[in-house]
Amino acid sequence: MRILRTIAAFTASVATTYVLASFFYTTRILQERAAFAPSTPAQQAEAYFADFIGLWIYGAMIAIALLVAFAVAWGVKRVLKPLAPLAYPVAGAAAIFVMLTLVEAQLGGGAGVIGGARTAFGVALQCLAGCLGGAVFAMVRPR
Repeated sequence: MRILRTIAAFTASVATTYVLASFFYTTRILQERAAFAPSTPAQQAEAYFADFIGLWIYGAMIAIALLVAFAVAWGVKRVLKPLAPLAYPVAGAAAIFVMLTLVEAQLGGGAGVIGGARTAFGVALQCLAGCLGGAVFAMVRPR
């Protein structure tokens, strides 16, 4: 039963992170685009939906990054007991930051491969999505 609850917590965490990351991604793109090509509310809604569906590879990368980060956080929180309540949210944010850094290093060459994370604010929003996903994991996981 414990393993099923852990899997459910991880699934909820990935879903939370992906939904928020997709939302932040699209919001940043629409804000950048609004400077030279404003869009209607219908176009914006279509962009949110299309990005949510189309960023599935990004979602897979998020799942892998969170899996590694939560495994590390599980070990770290056993050693640093006072930091245990923050372990998973910090791990979620760090996972997204490391993932974005690695993707940019491998594919970007300074071009900003992940469109919603081309600026420091965009990266911060993506990390916030990871932090909130980590908080969901911490709340739902078995004790």
